[in-house]
Amino acid sequence: MGTLPKPICTPPEKEELAGRLAKVRALMESKKLDCYVSFDPVNIYYLTNFANNVHERPFILIVKPTGIPVMLCPLLELSHVKTRARCELEYVTYYEVPSPKGQNWYDLYKKLIDKKARVGIESALPVGIAKETPGTHVVDDIIDEVRLVKTEYEIARTIHACSVVDLGHEKLLEVTRPGVVEVLIYGEVVRAMMGKTLMEIPTANLIVSKFVGAVWPPALSHDPHIVPQPVTAMEEGGPHVSIVAAQIDGYGVEVERTLFLGRVPEGARKPFDIMIKSRAAAYAMLKPGAILEDIDRAARKVIIDAGYEKYILHRTGHGFGITGHEAPYVALGDTRRLEPGMIISIEPGIYIPGEGGYRHSDTVLITETGYERLTRTPDTLEAMTVAL
Repeated sequence: MGTLPKPICTPPEKEELAGRLAKVRALMESKKLDCYVSFDPVNIYYLTNFANNVHERPFILIVKPTGIPVMLCPLLELSHVKTRARCELEYVTYYEVPSPKGQNWYDLYKKLIDKKARVGIESALPVGIAKETPGTHVVDDIIDEVRLVKTEYEIARTIHACSVVDLGHEKLLEVTRPGVVEVLIYGEVVRAMMGKTLMEIPTANLIVSKFVGAVWPPALSHDPHIVPQPVTAMEEGGPHVSIVAAQIDGYGVEVERTLFLGRVPEGARKPFDIMIKSRAAAYAMLKPGAILEDIDRAARKVIIDAGYEKYILHRTGHGFGITGHEAPYVALGDTRRLEPGMIISIEPGIYIPGEGGYRHSDTVLITETGYERLTRTPDTLEAMTVAL
């Protein structure tokens, strides 16, 4: 892959979207599909740059081997789609839900696909839409598969997004002190990230822009997915676990750190060190061709050998793209191999009830020869010990 592309903030050009569509069609041909139906807003956004929220008025994208993809959408949303979509689409609109007989979305939908067609559908397609889809159905997540390996444009957008969360984490370290409550930290971090985003992308689509900045204090950090109360207060010492995550105009990234306020409890040094060594074991394997579950196994082994096996709660990592959690997965059971252009997290964790959690996470690009960390937040114990 050579040198990293420069960060960019502009929406995709038609050529970028055409390349994505071509990859989808190549997979359709290899699987002998006459048509592919997408309902998932994430996949529709990937192919068109149009984002929507799921509600009772469905948006359905129909892709055939040739020609212009068809967007079935509510009349109410037609101008919205045309404003955001950056590729050529043929539009078929329905008036409302419900509509008079013969004018419902499914009445029009059935006319767009041949009854004898071999139709690819997403595994996430709602049953109600699948029932109305003509032809023989083949469940195959083709678009998700295409999304695994990022283009240079996607990498450049991700690099920019990482600069936003790095700034967010810098702000988090500025404001996190004993006694400071969660809502204050959240507000300051989100304000910083949103400000940078809107300064650099004034036309950002807020449907695909999300910002999170929070800290789990020692009383909670052993439980990585608990939601702190707004008035949860930070404590002296640690381990605290931070999470700064964002979707920046459609590109998801994160940086997370184990941090200490004022002092590092003596009992925290060993698990922190083991977490760092576990990360190092994973990073040592990051190169094209490496099997994802082998990376997870190597990271887990470090923790298990140190006697902390029962404190492992999750996999070593997951993918990023136009969301903050997607394939591939650095996990036992994922037998896929890394490829240049994949973007993943590395975040093995140790979670000890009554003591706290230990986890760093970074957004990492797989290159032709190895990897590049795209988030630049420091990760040493010294850097993550905040002086009071």
